[in-house]
Amino acid sequence: LRFNKKFKNLVLESYLPFVVKEAALMKQKVKTLKIFTRNVYSAEWTSVSLDHPSTFRTLAMDPETKRELVEDLDRFVARKSFYERVGKAWKRGYLLYGPPGTGKSSLIAAMANHLGFDIYDLDLTSVNSNAELRKLLMSTANRSILIVEDIDCSIEFKD
Repeated sequence: LRFNKKFKNLVLESYLPFVVKEAALMKQKVKTLKIFTRNVYSAEWTSVSLDHPSTFRTLAMDPETKRELVEDLDRFVARKSFYERVGKAWKRGYLLYGPPGTGKSSLIAAMANHLGFDIYDLDLTSVNSNAELRKLLMSTANRSILIVEDIDCSIEFKD
């Protein structure tokens, strides 16, 4: 990259950050989404390509609830810099519940396809300590969806 010296500040402070940001967005658009599960033998994440066809266009869901969810997801992604500025963790949580076959997994796949985020599927029954859980969570990628399935069945209640 060559430019006149008098444009150095403009290039370094404005142009290059813009190019880097646009390149990251382009890379995100063409990336193959993956779903990660924990390998119980090595305690690390292993992945396969996520080829789930579910999108918000094809999802059987109340149209108003669907619209609100898509708006919430888009608002969350757009406000990443706000979270950084105020020193908050950039994360969003949803509690999905219902009997098997009611579309929870399809909704998660639609969210992943909409956002271009990978999915990490965590089974808490395979985690033996807080330190192990922390290590697993720290090894997830940014811009990803973490699923903790059947959380109500993964702990033993006393009394």
